[in-house]
Amino acid sequence: MPVEVRLKEIRNERRISQNELARRLEMSLANVQKIEYGKAKSIPLETLDKLCQILECEVGDLLVRVPDKDGGSSEKEQKVVQVADEVKEGKISKLTSKSTNASGMIAA
Repeated sequence: MPVEVRLKEIRNERRISQNELARRLEMSLANVQKIEYGKAKSIPLETLDKLCQILECEVGDLLVRVPDKDGGSSEKEQKVVQVADEVKEGKISKLTSKSTNASGMIAA
């Protein structure tokens, strides 16, 4: 399930430019743009806290979960559920090493 960053909407509602936000966050404009355009791989908690202070909002206003197109289950998750159901129904009595990975999780 992806997480959408609603920074642009909230920033525009507060009438703060990207440049002003970058200045107040003490970060580069490029980094603010990465967050705003969903290109940032991660957002430090400290940055989220500063964003919320500057924009006078809560983290839940900035970050919104968006359901997957397939109803929230990836292909791997669906396979894990299928295998678990088969084990429960007795169709699979023993998981082989090929069906599990090194951490003991069922491999899809």
